[in-house]
Amino acid sequence: MKQFNLHTLTAYLLCTAMVLIPFSIAASNILFGVALVSGFISGCWIRGASLLWQHAKPLTIIWMIYIALMMIGLTWSPDIHRGLIILSKQWSWLIIPLFISICIEKVWLNRMLISISLGLVLHLILCVLQFIGMPLPVQAPGGSSAQDPAGLIGHISFGLIYGIWAAWLLHVSMMKKGYTRYTLWTLISFSTAWIFVVQGRSGYIVTIVIAAIMIWKLYLQHINSRLVIGILLFSMLGITLMTLETSNHRTQETLDSLHAFANGDLTHAEERISLWYVAWESWKTSPIIGVGTGGLANTSIDIIKQHPHLNLSRHLKVSMPHNIYLMELVRWGPTGLIVLLAFLYFWIKLGWNLNWQSPHLLLISLSGIALAVHGLTSQSIEEYHASVYTAVFLSIGLAALAAQKSTENT
Repeated sequence: MKQFNLHTLTAYLLCTAMVLIPFSIAASNILFGVALVSGFISGCWIRGASLLWQHAKPLTIIWMIYIALMMIGLTWSPDIHRGLIILSKQWSWLIIPLFISICIEKVWLNRMLISISLGLVLHLILCVLQFIGMPLPVQAPGGSSAQDPAGLIGHISFGLIYGIWAAWLLHVSMMKKGYTRYTLWTLISFSTAWIFVVQGRSGYIVTIVIAAIMIWKLYLQHINSRLVIGILLFSMLGITLMTLETSNHRTQETLDSLHAFANGDLTHAEERISLWYVAWESWKTSPIIGVGTGGLANTSIDIIKQHPHLNLSRHLKVSMPHNIYLMELVRWGPTGLIVLLAFLYFWIKLGWNLNWQSPHLLLISLSGIALAVHGLTSQSIEEYHASVYTAVFLSIGLAALAAQKSTENT
């Protein structure tokens, strides 16, 4: 009875955390922490870890190598303190076994998906209130304002989270009828349009990429009457991108910035390109083993002094290059980049050849693809909201896979 109570407590804690996570990192972290403790005591985490190993062994091994490399990289880092902070942020991946163990039970899987959706719907309402001028209850993160109403998630991770969610809702809607289907289509349309309203350019790309892949996997490979609906919704994405004034403005900014960079004018190229340049030059100072975990900030100081023409007026040093591929290259050299690519490869491959007609299995590959694409312009693998949501979506997909395998074996 004690174990059952702890199992139920863990499940409720996780569901509550997923409702609150768009609004409060602190509150969700507390709930995740308590859930981890109760999960360890009840054996729930061990059960989930066993299922993770059973159904995603290559991915688990690569993740352990990644963490080991992060710890080993501290030995040659010029800033061990910053490296330890980076290492401490990896705790969020520990919730994966917990979510797998809970969501393998259908009743808790449904409750978890409802909790995730409830949190995101409520946050969308908050974004609308922000858009019409109502102040947020707490200070908005960088990049979120009445002009870019990304609420408390911020515009960097907004498109990744809502893009995956909208893609999953699209699939679910095809299995529903009547008012339920129309309600889901309304949510899909509104959340997709809002991705462009908040002007997170990575969000545009992530949304279009995962929508295109999902429609291809689900409909173009198995042509049927639902193809028309899929094409219409995907066309809506393109029309939104082409006609929405804010997205056009951000797209033009990108084109102007790339044109300046192509002509060697980093002063007028956007700041992110200068961040990439600093990371690249920092890697060149130690091209074999990199600058170590947390070493970029110290190394970048001299690079920035040597290149006063960079568009980095607000930076005395760079701690994150806003690109996960450059981030791991500069930390640990080619080895780091190879490990990252292997991690993303095994993540995406894990769900690629599964039956995407199943309601939740497509979340495995979609979350990995979104993280990989988003990482081209952000530190997605270490962004709080991006990493937690993709980890949760991966967990839900793996739980559905484990449940399916268990049913087949009985």
